Amino acid sequence: MKSARLSVFKPLFFLAAIFCLLFASTPNARASAEDQIDNALVVSKAWVAQIDAGQYDDSYSFGCGDMHDKIAQDKWDKILTALRAPWGPVVNRHQISHIYKPNGFEGAEGEFLVITYDTTFQKQPSATEVVVLKWEDGRWRGAGYDAVAKRSTDTAEDTGPTSPTEVHTENNVQTPPPQSSN
Repeated sequence: MKSARLSVFKPLFFLAAIFCLLFASTPNARASAEDQIDNALVVSKAWVAQIDAGQYDDSYSFGCGDMHDKIAQDKWDKILTALRAPWGPVVNRHQISHIYKPNGFEGAEGEFLVITYDTTFQKQPSATEVVVLKWEDGRWRGAGYDAVAKRSTDTAEDTGPTSPTEVHTENNVQTPPPQSSN
């Protein structure tokens, strides 16, 4: 009789052990994912600082393989020069959002992080910047940059395009998956 009871409870003990392992590992997995996102936000600031400083060659070198496949370095330099030079230096930059895309975007596989900034430039009082990072080779790499001037809602007159060009490499940001003990 005892052996019959034990055989009934063995599967229950096994399931309980698996349940405990899953829930015990969840906080660690979340902490790891949060650390990765925090790391990506630091990388984003460093990458956009290269762009701010006019170090376009360095910013291109920091880009991921997908970005390099989509845009040549000379074109990257020309677009950033045309976009950023008229606006002058950054006065203030405030992160307004970040979106983790663990399964990529349409046409782009991998893990991405999209960070949006509200930015004030010396000659452009209100702009939105979007920085896209991709998790590649065990680290975050630049995948795309876009900056668009915001239109004033006070002006009734349409002033046309707000920037000479937009940089959008159609690459997306990626974040590493949470670590799990499975």
